[in-house]
Amino acid sequence: MDLMRNARHNAFGQLLGMGLSCLLALPLTGTAAAAELPSSVRAELAEQKLDADNLGLWVQAVDSDSPLIAHQGDQLFNPASVMKLVTTVAALDTLGPSFRWKTEIYADAMPVDGVIDGDLYIKGYGDPWFRSEDLWNVTLRLQELGVREVRGDVVLDDSYFGPIEDDPGDFDNRPDRVYNAIPNALLLDNRAVRISIAPHGTGESAVSTWPPNPRMALENELTLVNKPCRNSTNRPVIDIRNPTEAAAEIQVRGTVSRQCAPHLYYRVAGDPHDAFFHAFERLFESAGGTIDGHWREGLVQAGSPKLLTHDSRPLSYYLWLMNKWSNNVMARHIMLTMGAEVKGPPATELKSVELIDRWAKKRGLDWKNAVVDNGSGLSRLARLTPRQLGDMLMSVWNSPYMPEVMATLPIAGIDGTMRKRLDKGSIRGRAHIKTGTLRDVRAGAGFLLAKSGRRYVVVMLHNEQGVQYGGGTRVQDALLTWLYENG
Repeated sequence: MDLMRNARHNAFGQLLGMGLSCLLALPLTGTAAAAELPSSVRAELAEQKLDADNLGLWVQAVDSDSPLIAHQGDQLFNPASVMKLVTTVAALDTLGPSFRWKTEIYADAMPVDGVIDGDLYIKGYGDPWFRSEDLWNVTLRLQELGVREVRGDVVLDDSYFGPIEDDPGDFDNRPDRVYNAIPNALLLDNRAVRISIAPHGTGESAVSTWPPNPRMALENELTLVNKPCRNSTNRPVIDIRNPTEAAAEIQVRGTVSRQCAPHLYYRVAGDPHDAFFHAFERLFESAGGTIDGHWREGLVQAGSPKLLTHDSRPLSYYLWLMNKWSNNVMARHIMLTMGAEVKGPPATELKSVELIDRWAKKRGLDWKNAVVDNGSGLSRLARLTPRQLGDMLMSVWNSPYMPEVMATLPIAGIDGTMRKRLDKGSIRGRAHIKTGTLRDVRAGAGFLLAKSGRRYVVVMLHNEQGVQYGGGTRVQDALLTWLYENG
């Protein structure tokens, strides 16, 4: 199995070329002809003007040794965020469902009379969902220890992850979007800046940001109107200038009705270390403390006493968050953590890719020519076949962690990225499907409970120009509906 990183990382250049050569050499003929597809699926393909040759399907009952449908089952496709299923299963096998991330607080010396006479250290281990609420908890615990003043700097130690040179604008030239956020071992709020727009009945509209960051400028150019709150009167526009620079600028303009409720928006802007420090400083000072210095990157010094450890919620909960709403930076953090925990820090994508290779072989999966890079599916290079994903899901059904995996998947018509799909009729709630969407990619994979009471593994990978604009979804829903009625 060839498992590779993004091409822009030079360490993989030669391997990447070999992998893509293999990919291009594969035949385009599938394991089944389009005529073997259910008639409703063929009709929907024709209606949406989509080509069956660009669609890969694998449908297999969990109690069967052979697939019901294997259309282009051995053809490689870009799976988009369906790749998170690989990260999910590998993480449960490698780390275990109760694995927790830690964030540690050290100091140059124990506090004396409430004063730390030196630096305070905050060391991250890649917590994928370290929130401002968690930072507030850390602050309160420091207060409980009697810490009232830090006379030195706050040193941020994110050395558990190796340097990640990715440019957040490389994928789609939208570096301010949260789905493009770059991992960091000490990351607050998924690297997102929360922009709050709270129009009042009288006076100016209140626009604020969190974390507070004196190096970022906020320009409020909203126009308030005294009209009912509708789409036409609630159109704020948020522009982020120089989002990857420490001195990023946030401009809020457009029209907002005073009758509209407060609303939150999330963007990536500024330096993540700035965000972490200024949030911590604000929370610490609000509890009556003072910090004399600023922040700097560095390592926890040998011999520094540990003041406290904050533990995250368990991996099983994080996988639920990651898959229900397809969180990319969480997937990348989990992927990096696996490599570091097994092969030792600092975490790198190379270590994680090697770990996934070894894990797949141990699970008995034949992933020849597969391409797994960052574990999130936000990739133009990632490739898997319907059979490979189908085999993995069949193995999941017979594994101890099947309930944990199933619980993370969006449920048709009920929640997550499937909440608005198949929400009518008796099929509602019967399909647990991880979705995936990129430009020219629409994908889905998971489990479906048919009307007959039989459970099926379903993999749907569709790579075709414009397939993300609704047509691919309709083809998938046609297959799921047919399988529910006939499986």
